[in-house]
Amino acid sequence: MLDLIVSTAIPAGLFTLMLIAGTEVVAADFARVAKHPKAALLGAIGQLIVLPPLGLLIAAAIAPEPSIAAAVLVIALCPGGAISNYYCYLARCSVSLSATITAVGTVCSLVSMPLWLAAVSGVAALNHELLQVPAWKILSQLAALMVLPMGIGMLLRRACPELIETRSALLRGASFAIVLAILVTTTWVVRADIAALAGDIALAAILFIAGAMILGRILATGMKPDEAPVLVIESAVRNVGIALILGRSLLGEQSFGAFASFLTGYFIIEMMIMLGYAQFTRTRLSHAGFALRAPAE
Repeated sequence: MLDLIVSTAIPAGLFTLMLIAGTEVVAADFARVAKHPKAALLGAIGQLIVLPPLGLLIAAAIAPEPSIAAAVLVIALCPGGAISNYYCYLARCSVSLSATITAVGTVCSLVSMPLWLAAVSGVAALNHELLQVPAWKILSQLAALMVLPMGIGMLLRRACPELIETRSALLRGASFAIVLAILVTTTWVVRADIAALAGDIALAAILFIAGAMILGRILATGMKPDEAPVLVIESAVRNVGIALILGRSLLGEQSFGAFASFLTGYFIIEMMIMLGYAQFTRTRLSHAGFALRAPAE
């Protein structure tokens, strides 16, 4: 059952998620990166550089079982998740900046992920967990499941801008539902592993999300009130679908159950924290006079 989910449901769901994320991106967003690169580049590249060492530090500090340590590292290697756009929409901060960071980070991860995997290949705690997978295989999976659908989504936005705009809230809700459905199914399949590893999963996930949010806030120093929360959200929200697919390639059968359990627990904790943070940010921006700003701007 787990093999069927990973080989079929997750790739299909991830393809759809990235296609939806692509509909949030327009050419003007990349023009904005060229004119005002700080927010987009810090948000996209900063997390890809700093989060992997954070994951290694957390794994060393709490010393969970090797499968959980590997899971923390893999989630740290992944680019931001497309669902971050939905959280930014709920928070009434800059969805366009969120979409741009997701797009730039996705492209940059094609370089950063193989490099980081090569760099951590000698880490003792992970030697027996992470398998040696050719870089071309990783890159081909990333390109097919992230870059291609995002490009299709951008073309759809360009071809049918009014239709996409009127359905934007529905599409954002659909992205949330897709991730939730995949992880609910995965949770049921690996429920025994989750129960056995709940303590390690919760501690590692909370520490990583808290550290990532702090990183995002540091990177956002000096930015506009409706842009700074985007970097906080983008830093903490990882692409769980890519993590599952990458983990299936890098981990053996026995280790993958614990890995999938961590990602399920991570998403549940991430969702609770992000929904709370979105509500807090929305209230704060409203009090600061941003209530009338359109969510997609």
